[in-house]
Amino acid sequence: MTSFKFSQLTRDILTASTATIGWRNSLVPVNRLPLDVLCLIPLHLAFLSDRLRVTFVCRHWRRTFLQHAAIWSQLHVTGKTDRLLAKTLLERAKGHPLDITANYFMSPVHDVALLSPFVQQTRSLCLKGTSSDKVQELSASISGPLPLLHTLEIDTTGYLDDPPSLVVPPLPLFKNAANLKNFVLAIDELPSLCHFTFPNLTTLNFSTWAGPNVFPVSYLVDFLEASPSLQRIRLLLQAFSLHEDVPPERVVVLPCVETFYLGITNDSPGCEIAPHISCPSANHAEFLYMLDGAGWDIPEGIYPPSNPWSMIARQYAKGMVEQVVLKTTMDKDFTIDCSIAFWSSDRAALILRHIYHSIEDEDPVDWILKERFPDVLSQAFRAIRDHPLLANVRYFCIRGGDLVTGDLKLATNDVGRLFGSMGPLEMLTLDGCDLRPYLDAFLDTPQFPDAIQPASFPFIKKLVIVNPVQPFCHFPDGKAYAAAIVQFARSQYSRGVPFECMALRTSVPSLVVEKLVLWVNTVEYEEAPLDGHEGEDEDEDEGEDEGED
Repeated sequence: MTSFKFSQLTRDILTASTATIGWRNSLVPVNRLPLDVLCLIPLHLAFLSDRLRVTFVCRHWRRTFLQHAAIWSQLHVTGKTDRLLAKTLLERAKGHPLDITANYFMSPVHDVALLSPFVQQTRSLCLKGTSSDKVQELSASISGPLPLLHTLEIDTTGYLDDPPSLVVPPLPLFKNAANLKNFVLAIDELPSLCHFTFPNLTTLNFSTWAGPNVFPVSYLVDFLEASPSLQRIRLLLQAFSLHEDVPPERVVVLPCVETFYLGITNDSPGCEIAPHISCPSANHAEFLYMLDGAGWDIPEGIYPPSNPWSMIARQYAKGMVEQVVLKTTMDKDFTIDCSIAFWSSDRAALILRHIYHSIEDEDPVDWILKERFPDVLSQAFRAIRDHPLLANVRYFCIRGGDLVTGDLKLATNDVGRLFGSMGPLEMLTLDGCDLRPYLDAFLDTPQFPDAIQPASFPFIKKLVIVNPVQPFCHFPDGKAYAAAIVQFARSQYSRGVPFECMALRTSVPSLVVEKLVLWVNTVEYEEAPLDGHEGEDEDEDEGEDEGED
């Protein structure tokens, strides 16, 4: 009896002590945080191990975190994930929407029995490094609807084993995901786009690479036609695996699309695909052709040829084209990036872009600039000339990236044809450009007098030159091109289309400015640091010019 009373007393003391400690802990400032604030702490921890660790800080934290289902709603399953732990986490999530990632790169894991009971509360499902049979098996295990599934990502490109032969599924995969909005599919084997149907889809990110299966273009066109609610589309296609099987007259109109991106690598620039897709309401449409590999010849049509390009331009023209920006760069890896942006009056952009990847040892930089860059630039000029609304352009900007033109004759011919096809310009900007193709006609001794004539240039209200490759204060080329600028202004004046303003964002001798003001209403410039010495030379030239006149 005495022993029983002692045991009871001990339990009472322990209970009272626990209550006292709990009451004391409740007064600690960190434990007086509102529950909605406290529950935010685990959500900012990226790793599951950290989220588990914070549940052992104290009883109050553990009780709070275990009851907050949102903390456990993100599950990342790999081959090393303990099945019991995964099941425990799924149960802690209760009925909260789930975000599940199954990564098959690390020891293939595919536990349909584990995931399938929770798919109806799954909000996003990401399958990485998987294979077609596993995707089909998981889809077949789902018998009921998927009302919450908002995002589905499938990546079969990293699957290491040989892809099994797969019979085309008789029904669409994940066919019960009627509310799916975002779909990401990266494949080098089946399943393909033809195995999915999501009528309410708003975002599509699809990429396919060279693999054992040829990808028919009709799969893509059929999928887009069955997804009328699409708003954002991103397509990256390996041209080696494409099979053009769509009639030329077939065009899918997607009225809700706001952004559209089509990238093609190697072989062909995908000009056959682009005319089949029309997004008349797109605010941003971009077509990228990537040529990956040293020594490759630049194929004709890295920008769409005339007929497909005319169709594409009209399919993506929301308003009059007011601005064109041509930009060329070459990075430290000797990769040429040349893009043309056509801006409409409502700021909608249509962009053509070409990237040429090179290898320094196989493609020296001098060879690239001589053999590759002129061809890229020539095709870019042609694409601008072929735009059906070119005459409406008011602002034209060329950013040269300080690249020196290799085939000067080719470039000069292209400049002449380009400006000869343009209407009046509010502003022409030459930023970081090699000036030779643009000013050859105004040199004392033009290198290619038949390539471009002064009359080729339209009326230009304002000319802006920023940091040219040939600085105006350097000798001897800089001096010659500074004088050519004056001759350019004089030529426009004599033709009755004078510049209203010329802005020279580079150092300019003051004597050049004094000459320019005779032919230009307003001259904006940066004064040369050695103005006095250069002025003497300019005075001598001025006297010679006057004598000749």
